Amino acid sequence: MYLNRLKLKSLESLFEFLKRNKQQILRFFVSGVIASGFNFICYWAIYLIFENILFASISGYCIGILVSFIFAKLWVFKNISTQPLVKSFSLFCLIYFLGGIEMTLLIVFLNRLIGNYKIAWLFGALIASLNNYLGSKYLSFKK
Repeated sequence: MYLNRLKLKSLESLFEFLKRNKQQILRFFVSGVIASGFNFICYWAIYLIFENILFASISGYCIGILVSFIFAKLWVFKNISTQPLVKSFSLFCLIYFLGGIEMTLLIVFLNRLIGNYKIAWLFGALIASLNNYLGSKYLSFKK
């Protein structure tokens, strides 16, 4: 009985959190799509110019992170904190780095467990996105 109440209370808390932050979550999603677009365009252009997939991949990812940080600071979280920019950006990069490791490990584990790389990727992306949103909200851009 206690566990059922606890589950219900947790579910209610989750819905309340989503309701309170729905605009911010939508902006986070939109900015992620835009940053991914910049990542891909940069990756594609650099690959066409230099024909080096590793350099293109790293460059595209760095541009995507920079675009994502700018959108998160100015539009998603509308951050006007007194936290130094270098500290915010460093925390942001650390959060996204940890999210990437988390996503990779989860993809490998789930793919071995269920044998479906697409579903494994979806779950990995979901967990990494949650990590990135919550880490950005409560660490990089806390008010």
